[in-house]
Amino acid sequence: MTSTESPKSILKINLEGHPVLHQKIEHTDLTQDLEWDKISDLMHRTMQSANGLGLAANQVSVGIRMFTMWGNKTFINPVITERSDETQLREEGCLSFPNLFLRIPRSQSITVEYHNEKLEKSVDRFEDLWAQCIQHEIEHLDGVLFIDHVSKFKLNRAREKQRKANDTSRR
Repeated sequence: MTSTESPKSILKINLEGHPVLHQKIEHTDLTQDLEWDKISDLMHRTMQSANGLGLAANQVSVGIRMFTMWGNKTFINPVITERSDETQLREEGCLSFPNLFLRIPRSQSITVEYHNEKLEKSVDRFEDLWAQCIQHEIEHLDGVLFIDHVSKFKLNRAREKQRKANDTSRR
């Protein structure tokens, strides 16, 4: 299975193995006549119904360089312009990999240049969990997955925990 749709989902979330997850989404032309706010709203509702912190467009087969983040934040054509030298090592998950959690090193703080759903340009600094989330989502847009950051050994250990968590016969 490569996509899922729960009764509350708005868009189908592509799961591990779906080829679009490894495809880089290039810079999006902001002059396109798109309903940016409606696309953003659909992605936010999908992310929230799946209990996610962030959702990249390619996770729901939308070909726009865009992601949404908890707190009704939308990032179109995001670029990290600055990274702190300090790193953090936190556990993270991904809506495309249900119940798989990995500890990934990320910059502690970042500065991001982006446009929101109203196409207004912003430059903001994010720290801690939000910096981690943004780095994860931008990597999605670049076709890089969080599993690409760990050794095969660590991934296999995490998959054992994932199998147990996904085993409905144990409930």
